[in-house]
Amino acid sequence: MRYLVTLRPLEPFMFGGDQTFGALGVKEAGSYLVKSRTFPQQTAILGMLKKELMTQAGVLTRKRKGEWVDKEKHTAAKALVGSEKFNMLSETLQDFGSIQNISPVFLMKQEQRYIKKVDSDSFPYVEGKLENYDPKNDIYDNFVSLDGAHPVSSEAIFKAVEQTGNKKGGEENSLFKKTSLLLKDGFTFAFYIDMETELKSALVTLGADRSSFMMQVKETTQALDYHDKNGYLTLLSDAYITLDIKEHARFAITSELSHRNLTNKKHVTKKNAFEKSDTLYLYEKGSVFIDPSDALIRHINNENLQQIGYNIYTIGEKK
Repeated sequence: MRYLVTLRPLEPFMFGGDQTFGALGVKEAGSYLVKSRTFPQQTAILGMLKKELMTQAGVLTRKRKGEWVDKEKHTAAKALVGSEKFNMLSETLQDFGSIQNISPVFLMKQEQRYIKKVDSDSFPYVEGKLENYDPKNDIYDNFVSLDGAHPVSSEAIFKAVEQTGNKKGGEENSLFKKTSLLLKDGFTFAFYIDMETELKSALVTLGADRSSFMMQVKETTQALDYHDKNGYLTLLSDAYITLDIKEHARFAITSELSHRNLTNKKHVTKKNAFEKSDTLYLYEKGSVFIDPSDALIRHINNENLQQIGYNIYTIGEKK
């Protein structure tokens, strides 16, 4: 079955990356100025889905002191969502049970679907440069419709919600400033998922602040079917690419994001210390590559990354 899943935030959200409030431990310190990213990481979507699927199937025990899968339900939970944490560097395809494929997160407003994409249509590439390009304009702040509507900027979609204060206890360096986000004017997050079990609409939590989202689910046959009219390779998702882009594309317009994830397991009876993976850098969704090499295309086609919505791209045909 394929579902269209929409996520409507019911309160301001904080989608994190590398930044975290306060001290994280001996090796590193957190930041006291933190701003939400505009999109949740695909790993966060996977984690939310696994938790909700186990909850709906009744294999996740949820009590005041924590959440866990009882021993007699381990087999059912493994069949449902697998037993592995996602590993960005895995060289083999990981098993997430009934979850077969998750698309990149995009935006919706009513029936209109929007993806982030460099505004290469307004500034065509000609003989090594972008015609009429003005560096004062953010070529990356561009969301195009897959369904015929006009492009929009982030200003029309996201509203900043700032909070400044003191952490409880008044310890040293306790001041903080946090900028969360809300979606404006009927926009929601959305993604497609292919899976072997039923998924129902529900209230879910997502993000660093465990913000509430109304998750609506309906069956669909749609897909992210964008094709660039110039024949450029366009990233529909964030992508982990380690090849030298200068050697494998004639021209590229890109942005990068840092990626880390928690590596330690949750404990019910003892306090967790936050342990994070090494920092990896991803090319941000919407990046454009002109005349990519065959080697670059083969490199992007990483089956393990693509199954949860990373390294998804499209190449249109020149008109």
